[in-house]
Amino acid sequence: MKILYVLNSSKYGGMETHVLDLVREMKKRGHDVFVWCPKGEMFGKYENDGALVTEAYIRKDVDLEFIKNLRKFVNENEIDIVHAHELKAVCNSLLACRKSKVKAVITHTHTPISEWQINSLKKFFDVKIYSYLVNKYSDAEIALTESKKKVKIKEGISEEKLVVIPNGLDMSGFEISDEKRAEYKKEIKSRFNIPEDAFIFGNMGRITREKGHEILVKAFAYFLNFEISNEKKGNWKGKENFYLLIAGGGALEDEIRFLAKKLGVEKNVVITGRFEDSEKIKYLSAFDIFVFPTLAEGFGIVLTESLSMEIPTICSDLEVLKEVGDGFVSFFKTGDEKELADKMLNEYNKSRGNGRFFVSGAKEYVRENYSMEKFAESYESLYGKLLEKKR
Repeated sequence: MKILYVLNSSKYGGMETHVLDLVREMKKRGHDVFVWCPKGEMFGKYENDGALVTEAYIRKDVDLEFIKNLRKFVNENEIDIVHAHELKAVCNSLLACRKSKVKAVITHTHTPISEWQINSLKKFFDVKIYSYLVNKYSDAEIALTESKKKVKIKEGISEEKLVVIPNGLDMSGFEISDEKRAEYKKEIKSRFNIPEDAFIFGNMGRITREKGHEILVKAFAYFLNFEISNEKKGNWKGKENFYLLIAGGGALEDEIRFLAKKLGVEKNVVITGRFEDSEKIKYLSAFDIFVFPTLAEGFGIVLTESLSMEIPTICSDLEVLKEVGDGFVSFFKTGDEKELADKMLNEYNKSRGNGRFFVSGAKEYVRENYSMEKFAESYESLYGKLLEKKR
């Protein structure tokens, strides 16, 4: 098969990483893989994993030049499958492929448009336009979970178009011995001048509005106050022994640092800035409890990463996270920093009380439900079925 992935971003993020997984897995299975995307940090990663990458930009909601160039490309290269990701790439790809030799077009907004943190009027029209084009021209629309499928049906997308395929996780990247885990924890604490006996609440990902870092820092400040007012509960060691380690960077990094200072917890909040993928397992090893306060999420791959290492995890009670977490996670009401602080205290006391800092059975749960092999097989099967229909 000749497969083309179209996206209008090559920043480091969940959608872009999802495409990288597809590139890697489809190449392994012997398919010819192409990518159209802007220049950016993921551009080279797609090339390194064997895709033929074309620099392409969608500059308007309906970009006639892009549409013309894409139609020419798919015809000249005899592309079988076009798999487009997110609103602009989907709409323009559908219009380009409408009168082309492409055999099937697959579309995918990773977070349903109705859940986006944008102007409500724009959101209304985007939903209408997207669902119309998908229903008319797409061969399949992907939903990452059953809960996201329900949201997309409410948006007006035909149920018969929808196919549920969860994200996959390469478990080999998270297999680690207890000794190595302890070594990484010590390395990270030393790197950021965190005391060896400190207890770390961790978070990982881009620092953007929808990821809920403001709520996280406020909750951490409440937590420290809870600990101060409840020191009779146990062997409380003092405020200086609790740290919030945010592994990541982004547009709101300075704003979050300022908030920590305003709340008087800046000495206990560490923001690492951007880091290489190879460092991810080190940060996860350093976390005693993982906290994921996201306000909107397409799937939450970082949740499966945390669970694959059996780290006690607290996250927002979004339907998609409740579906993915499935009994292994402590949930709090999305956006409620006081309830999050309460959960942080509960989970800390629980782990301190039983002496265990892992969630038994979580790794096997992730392996059975969200393996990379299952992910790749599902997409390859879908591509094959759609081509078979067109013969």
